[in-house]
Amino acid sequence: MALRPNQVVTSTTPPAIEILSKTVQVKRTDTTAFSAFVLPKGVVIAGAYVLGPVTSDAGTSAIIDVGTNPGTANEVLTAYSVLSTAGTGYNAAGAYGGSAMGTQLTADTLYKANYAATGAETTGGPWLVKVEYYIPQQGYSF
Repeated sequence: MALRPNQVVTSTTPPAIEILSKTVQVKRTDTTAFSAFVLPKGVVIAGAYVLGPVTSDAGTSAIIDVGTNPGTANEVLTAYSVLSTAGTGYNAAGAYGGSAMGTQLTADTLYKANYAATGAETTGGPWLVKVEYYIPQQGYSF
């Protein structure tokens, strides 16, 4: 284990953080971006997950975006496909995590969500998007 001479690890250091979350439902009919949730200034986005009972049967693509302007600014979730097996179960966003992952917000931020599909579809969803975040302890920025 690497030694950190200036850091003492005890039951109270480093400080513990509590993971908080916001969850929003996205349906196949949500083809226009809608207000999903607000995250407060100073929080750090720690993760995003998609939960779904049924994959979309769209012909070519079926994606969920979450950001300040979905489709253009996808800070939380970028083009997450619900067309394949990732559209069912409980899945981490992984490579589809947006540009704000792991960054501290500088202002209260309204995030929007939307669904976009190409090709005929008759089934799929609804899906829940869970966003985890935390408030850094005083003196810590990340």
